[in-house]
Amino acid sequence: MSTRDPQPSGDAAGRRSTGLSALRVSPFNAVFTLMFLAGSVLFWIYDTWLTGLVFLVAAAVQYGMALVARRGRGVSDIWRASAFEPRDERDRAILLRSSALVGYAAGIGSMVLFLACLLLFRDQEILLSVLAAQAIVVNVLWGVSILVMTLRG
Repeated sequence: MSTRDPQPSGDAAGRRSTGLSALRVSPFNAVFTLMFLAGSVLFWIYDTWLTGLVFLVAAAVQYGMALVARRGRGVSDIWRASAFEPRDERDRAILLRSSALVGYAAGIGSMVLFLACLLLFRDQEILLSVLAAQAIVVNVLWGVSILVMTLRG
């Protein structure tokens, strides 16, 4: 189910959906909920039960907010956009513009952070490597997304 289809999961015959659409939220929210759940299990096993519990609560809250935004009556456009559950073209336009703004901030911010750490923490090779990789990946993805969106028209 795409974010463009606010209808419940399942087909016309009433059969249950499979895959991410069975969670009845957008793919974005389904993936984030599953990531929080995986983090919960990993932290429960490899760290402390408290950290695992925090991630479990985060998964429940994130999924619940997505369900409320998708199904709730009288939910504002700000709530739907914040929960990545757009209902109409206006909601999708808000998400598109805000995502573009985040892209600008991430692209520029990752370069500024890398350059600042290059000047201030020159001896921290692992930190510099991670920040360099982040800056490169973010800016390459930014360029590719501009190319793809330009070609789509």
